[in-house]
Amino acid sequence: MQYARNKGSAAQPDLLHQVMMSSRLQAQSLSGTALPDSEPENIGFSEISLNGTPRQCLQWLAPVLRDLSQASCPGWLTLIDPPLPVSQKWLRASGLDPQRILIIRPKHGMDTLELCCEILRLGYSHTVVSWLPPLASTHLRLEAAARSGYCASLNVRLGSTGMA
Repeated sequence: MQYARNKGSAAQPDLLHQVMMSSRLQAQSLSGTALPDSEPENIGFSEISLNGTPRQCLQWLAPVLRDLSQASCPGWLTLIDPPLPVSQKWLRASGLDPQRILIIRPKHGMDTLELCCEILRLGYSHTVVSWLPPLASTHLRLEAAARSGYCASLNVRLGSTGMA
């Protein structure tokens, strides 16, 4: 995956890698644990489908994200391209710890699925949450990337009931 480099600044993957490395080293020093030698049971792909208004869906999703953000696992809870209302302010208002959560919004034209897979393979997040449309190969690619990075992938599908 290619990223544009601005003059005098680090590329997006360089910055992300530095943030992830420092947080992982800090988490390992705090917990005294190393990377798993065997595959834990909470890795791989899961999907949740929520129907209702966007506001209702985010209200239902907040407790799930809160539980994930309070997990004792080292690493980040990473949100890839969440709906626009999800921000640092929304995280705090929903009772989530923004210090343990990364929100990554891809630049225009970036392949969000490839970005998710790349973040999963890096393994610096305990869980990567995405909002990807249901495609035949999406879950297979996310599953393989999550297993490769020893982390979990959660895809959220938001629907609407047609009622406002």
